[in-house]
Amino acid sequence: MNEGKDKTVLRRALLWIFVYIVLVNIGDEIGRQTGMGSLITALILVGFSVVLLKTHHLQDLLLRLPERNIYASVWFFIPLLVLALIHWFVGLEATLGLSDFLVVALLMMAVGFIEEALFRGLLFLAIEKNSTTKRAIIISGVTFGFGHIVNLLRGYSSTELLSQIAVAIAVGILLALLVAKTRSITPGVIFHALFNFSGTVTSQDAELQAMLLVPILVISVLYSIIISRKSSKGVVLVG
Repeated sequence: MNEGKDKTVLRRALLWIFVYIVLVNIGDEIGRQTGMGSLITALILVGFSVVLLKTHHLQDLLLRLPERNIYASVWFFIPLLVLALIHWFVGLEATLGLSDFLVVALLMMAVGFIEEALFRGLLFLAIEKNSTTKRAIIISGVTFGFGHIVNLLRGYSSTELLSQIAVAIAVGILLALLVAKTRSITPGVIFHALFNFSGTVTSQDAELQAMLLVPILVISVLYSIIISRKSSKGVVLVG
């Protein structure tokens, strides 16, 4: 692929991300105006997921089984499972009913797939082709984190937003490392959907949520170090 085409691929990846952000905010606003809440956003994003699948080959999204046998051991994914379920330590959100759980499940499955396909699929590959794997990991992770700045529109305080961005960057880099090693977004899609679902249906008490930030950051950083040092290709990803 030549340099001009590589840059076109990168611009397209960024355009898809921009469209996604716009659609989320449109869905949220329609949900508020109609009183249908997150259901509207969920339906819009399910439609967007279908469009992504229809307009891209699965290999262009890295939507496939992991390539690396080194990650076949169950123990290797235990930290990822802990991160995905860590919010359950603070208990369920008492105000949610069955319909809320179903809407959240639908929304987070769509979000998990879309964000992994865009940030760790299209964007990661575009940066990697234009530069290096190391830069693709860092840039896609940081871009993913700062992409959460749109939550200002959802009424988050500056402190809450900064905390969320920090966690998102750490998790984003972790997931990008997994993609670099497995050449697959599939583990990330499953994790992302579970992590977001857990964070939404469990207690939204600000103090309890804040307590989880440190273990999430610590686990993400340590897990990233472990992954980066298990390169089976001899590629130096950190340092």
